[in-house]
Amino acid sequence: MPGEREWLGLHVSVSQIKCYLRCPRQYQLKYVLGVEPAFVPAALAFGSAFHVALGYFYGLLKEVGSVPGPGELAEVFRDAWDNAASGPVPLQAEDEEDAEADPVAQGVDMLAAFHREAAARPVRVEAVERGFAVGLHDPDTGEVLEEKLVGALDLVVWDGERRVVVEHKTAARRYSQDQLRYDLQPTAYKFAAAQLGLGEVGVRLQVVTKTKEPAVQVEEVERDGRDVDDFLRTVVGVLRAVDAGAFYPVRGWQCRGCPYGHACVATEP
Repeated sequence: MPGEREWLGLHVSVSQIKCYLRCPRQYQLKYVLGVEPAFVPAALAFGSAFHVALGYFYGLLKEVGSVPGPGELAEVFRDAWDNAASGPVPLQAEDEEDAEADPVAQGVDMLAAFHREAAARPVRVEAVERGFAVGLHDPDTGEVLEEKLVGALDLVVWDGERRVVVEHKTAARRYSQDQLRYDLQPTAYKFAAAQLGLGEVGVRLQVVTKTKEPAVQVEEVERDGRDVDDFLRTVVGVLRAVDAGAFYPVRGWQCRGCPYGHACVATEP
């Protein structure tokens, strides 16, 4: 499928697919035109720093069989957050409440909650941040796409005799049943794991909340062949829309916090 998609470099990620579904115009500005964002959402930087800390936790568990203490984990988070905060693109909070919060203190509290939960649920780690680049196809026509689906499995563990792929999340509150049911990321993980030869894996979401008293929501997420086919149809549909140059804007409340708003010409009533 040549054309507008050549910029993809013959690969596509779930983040790109989600971006297009949110707003095709933002997708064009970010991925096609390569526009520099005016800022990095603070929540995105926070989630990335939190992922670094959890990767450190599970990486140490895999390599030496022991886990870092809460203080050591907090230091890893602080370093990752400081790197993000001192980067060339400024961070910006989504709203006034977030702007007044202390992200480091919040992250430390959340990591303490995670540490307590993880200590109570020991796991046998197979891989941390396992990268993948797997083939894609149209489930209705059988057409094999040129693009590869790329990404990384946050964590692969053994639960008895079964592999489980674990996805880490930070969120303002617990995930709803709709979020658990329809999030594309677990489905992508299920598909990628099968292509990597990992077998019929389980998929688990581990959500650490930013609530006043942080909590860890651990959910086993069911995905079957119909879900995978739906995911592939979504990927194919997005790639075809990109190929057709369908980059229309989606106007709404989310425009206020868009890092690409400076480059997006809004049509005012």
